[in-house]
Amino acid sequence: MSPIPITPAPAAAPIIGGLQFQSPGESRGYRPAGTSDWLLVVTLSGQGYVRAAGALKVLEGGDMLLIRPDTPQEYGHLDDDSGWVNVWTHFRPRAEWLDWLRWPELAPGIMVLAAGDALERMEFELRHMVEVANGALRLRLAAAMNSLERVLILADAINPLQAVARRDPRIRKAVDLIGERLSEPIEIAALAEVVGLSRSRFTVLFTAELGVAPQAYIEAERLARAAHLLRSSSWRITQVALLCGFANPFYFTTRFRRRYGMPPGRFRLSGG
Repeated sequence: MSPIPITPAPAAAPIIGGLQFQSPGESRGYRPAGTSDWLLVVTLSGQGYVRAAGALKVLEGGDMLLIRPDTPQEYGHLDDDSGWVNVWTHFRPRAEWLDWLRWPELAPGIMVLAAGDALERMEFELRHMVEVANGALRLRLAAAMNSLERVLILADAINPLQAVARRDPRIRKAVDLIGERLSEPIEIAALAEVVGLSRSRFTVLFTAELGVAPQAYIEAERLARAAHLLRSSSWRITQVALLCGFANPFYFTTRFRRRYGMPPGRFRLSGG
């Protein structure tokens, strides 16, 4: 069955969500340009799927799918004999959450984490989040965000990337340096030397911790920053390219089109 386009979620942040009970084959869809907010889908029972980097990943009970803004999406219910029960939420994170939203990646911007034994506690918070977000409580959005925050704190405690980062500060330092120097040329060998590793050891360790090779991570971060600047500034595309570390605007356009499915100019006109 071919995917059916899903209308992008409204940007009525900071949070919207719902509990879904879906029959076999009921939900298949994609958002080629992604959304302007974060999306979390937690499978409670049954099976869903997400397609990333050309491969299909089955989502089973306890699997948490997290998709970064502006990331092309294809996910839904796996056409199986069972239904799919999940909690979904579109949200705009508080600033302190951003460091918690680094999960193992299937592809740039598409992440999956298994809740394991924490699922029962997470499900309680998620159901409460949905109830208050759609209720009449005066501070309903704040209450929903607080429930989601508790879910993300539970997830952070079992996130293997965060655990490794806490044990080995060298990769954390490299990630911070990359964020500070996106507008500059970044040589992997020089980055490895700064953190005290050989290039080969650095590449292996970085890839193991972040689920993506250093060069691919750098490009993904540059393109994500470019998408943000295209949405939030009036700088010319050549200026955006330079600010994000692309000396050649034609190469920038090629890589941006591959990542977001459209050239930078059209992306800006579409509103991202």
